[in-house]
Amino acid sequence: MKIATKLCYGVGQLSDGVKQASFSTFLFFYYNQVLGLSGSLAGLAALLALVVDAVTDPMVGQWSDRLNSRWGRRHPFMLAGALPFGVAIVALFSPPTALGEMGLFYWMLGGAISVRLMLTLFFVPHLSLGAELVTDYHGRTSLIGYRVFFTYAGILITSVVGFALFFPSSEAIGNGMLNRDSYPNFGLFCGLLGSVAMLISVLGTWRAIPTLRKPGPTGGQGNVLLAFVEVFRTLKQDAFRILFVSVLVFNTLAGVIATLLVYVATYVFDFKPEHLAGLASSVLVGIIFASSVAQGLARRFDKKNALALCVITGGLFAFSPQVLYFAGLLEHMATDSKFAFVYAVNGISQVFFIAYIILLDSMLSDVIDERELLSGQREEGLFFAARSFATKASYGLGSFFAGVGLDLIHFPRTATPDSVPPESVLGLAILSGPVLFLLFACTVVISSRFPLTAARHGEIMREIEQRAAGGLRTAG
Repeated sequence: MKIATKLCYGVGQLSDGVKQASFSTFLFFYYNQVLGLSGSLAGLAALLALVVDAVTDPMVGQWSDRLNSRWGRRHPFMLAGALPFGVAIVALFSPPTALGEMGLFYWMLGGAISVRLMLTLFFVPHLSLGAELVTDYHGRTSLIGYRVFFTYAGILITSVVGFALFFPSSEAIGNGMLNRDSYPNFGLFCGLLGSVAMLISVLGTWRAIPTLRKPGPTGGQGNVLLAFVEVFRTLKQDAFRILFVSVLVFNTLAGVIATLLVYVATYVFDFKPEHLAGLASSVLVGIIFASSVAQGLARRFDKKNALALCVITGGLFAFSPQVLYFAGLLEHMATDSKFAFVYAVNGISQVFFIAYIILLDSMLSDVIDERELLSGQREEGLFFAARSFATKASYGLGSFFAGVGLDLIHFPRTATPDSVPPESVLGLAILSGPVLFLLFACTVVISSRFPLTAARHGEIMREIEQRAAGGLRTAG
């Protein structure tokens, strides 16, 4: 495959990075600390939006599996979601003034549902497209590396530009993150960036349509409108069930971290928005090295063992600043030294966490091959719909748990750093440090049961090819 095609395919995931950063890092803080919505209600809005995803993700996935058009199976859906996605984000960050708390809750809920729905139209078929473009065991890891690269590039661009351009500190405003007037313009930036990335991906992969798989027989596969029921059928496959739970747990924890990022950096580390912009750029370290680390570890230890190495190593680096906080060492560090340390360990942790995501998606493509051997059907859309829902659910759950956690430690709303009680800061450090690390370690236990290896995948592909060759001879 040409590098240009890989780049165009991968750039589409910039939109997912925009959504992740805007939702987890900015949206929750905006509605909670700026507009005054309680943490539990803000988290509940994120969680309830998943009810729609639970239905629409598998519906779009299965529908794209079956669509037979001159534009292929995936591209019509990807195109349909591009422009409305941008409009929905703009509306979400521009609520009317004078809304009460419940009015804010319903606006956040409706906006989150709209953004997620438009992203589903693009995201699920786009994930499925990747499994069709490349079928090689290790080649998939390379292509997925492009996709994950642009996901985190979207997170990087959204975070850095947001902190540095839209929310800078000033003498007149103080902490720029508390400036309500900046958020509508930030939403406009996110909408444009996400929609343009989607359109580039659609147009850049258009030439590949004639070479992609055509839809198989649809008889007896159930109603597309009830496709969410089919997700439970995919969970009967041991290998996929293990991956589904791994994605759900890992990304739930990542969602908690992303939601609490601004809180921890502001109230525990005493960083300003300009420091947050620099800290957000540490993901660049992960973007540069993660794909090579994922491929290298997978070839040496196989994918399952590589997952365990990534999550443990990443966790040790990610939560080391909280260890220094508990030891009383952070308060004795100069701001520049503290920032340099947090930046370095966060960058290293991102290398392994991003590599973890690359490996998971590569393993999912292998699971789809196993499914084809067992059932005779190629159902990328349905499987990636389940994966998409697990990812979205995890970020929704992450926001929900983060919001509940903030309320449990009685963290004040619309608070400045010097007005937060010490016990609330301590509770925030405990929640974002040792508690999360222990939960991350649990993902190793889950993924250790994954049954597919490189050798087994090779056997699966040979059996599929032999069956296809036998069918051609019979037809002849």
